[in-house]
Amino acid sequence: MTYAMLCLFGVGVGILSGMFGIGGGVALVPGLILLFGFSQAEAQGTSLAVLILPVAVFAVIVYYQRGFVRLPVVGWIALGFSAGAFLGAIVVNQLSAEWLPWLRFAFGIMLLYVGFVFVLTPASQRSAAALPAGLATAIAGFLSWLVRRKVLPAPARPAPPADDLDYHL
Repeated sequence: MTYAMLCLFGVGVGILSGMFGIGGGVALVPGLILLFGFSQAEAQGTSLAVLILPVAVFAVIVYYQRGFVRLPVVGWIALGFSAGAFLGAIVVNQLSAEWLPWLRFAFGIMLLYVGFVFVLTPASQRSAAALPAGLATAIAGFLSWLVRRKVLPAPARPAPPADDLDYHL
């Protein structure tokens, strides 16, 4: 894993974030797992560290200048988001190792549902695709679980990190 590759990946995620308002959950976490071999917990922690205010502030300024930021809404959501992120981090860190694959599966199901809602809903309607997207997600989730369980070999577990490994920010 080179610094240039990480920086290039960061540019790509930054472009997606600036264009679509997405970041950690949709692009950064899956990318760190799939492209760089991070564990789910490492990807989540790294994503949260990357998305701290100074990184996002430049995109927010551009949206604010064009009148696309509702400040009172930002304040209330940020308050709830902060409390939820804190509680979510506590819960995830209390989970035993056997629950982590289910957490990853649930995250994938959530992404499938959001994707199906966006694909199946015309721009003029808000919730017309909720049921079809839910059904499509349930079917896709069941099929992916079935394929993983019956067709694909069980993944090898990586060795735990050695005690002499140093992490630097």
